[in-house]
Amino acid sequence: MVDTYSQYGFRLNNDLVVMGPMAIFPKSVLSWNVNNHHDINEDSLSLFCALEPKIDLLVLGIGDVPVTPELSKRILGFMRKHKINIEILKTEQACATFNFLSAESRVVAAALIPPAHITVNENDMLQSKLRQESLYKVND
Repeated sequence: MVDTYSQYGFRLNNDLVVMGPMAIFPKSVLSWNVNNHHDINEDSLSLFCALEPKIDLLVLGIGDVPVTPELSKRILGFMRKHKINIEILKTEQACATFNFLSAESRVVAAALIPPAHITVNENDMLQSKLRQESLYKVND
């Protein structure tokens, strides 16, 4: 499962760090050779069509850019030809969706592009502060 992400890549729940875009499956992970959402095409998606057993759903995380009708049309047409369902989301939502479906033991894959910008909320700041305090805590 995907634990965290940054502008540079992803950290999985087994502490594996993947730099750059990745293709992730319930039991394996690969580097995905795209630079951004403009590089998503039939060639870059062909990997997901060649898998056996066939995946139920491909979760596509396109970074932090909005999903456009042009991108959706281009991708949906190709995936329909191969009878693979696809969900196109921003990477933050795509990671959560992939983790949820994997936890349900679904045959799912995700193609994830790191976002260019990370938004930080109050909860993120609190968790970071607590983690930092625990690192420097002196045990009595």
